[in-house]
Amino acid sequence: MNQSKKSGYLFIGSGVAFFAAALLAQQAMFFALAASFVVLGTISIKKAAP
Repeated sequence: MNQSKKSGYLFIGSGVAFFAAALLAQQAMFFALAASFVVLGTISIKKAAP
């Protein structure tokens, strides 16, 4: 696994963490952060694919 793919998976993981925080704290802004981190991670993984 190259560094770019690893970063993508970490972005997705942080998006999941923000989603959990949004559910627990009932903060709507965390949902937007979660979605943006998941999108950034997905883009990073797609760009790293050969």
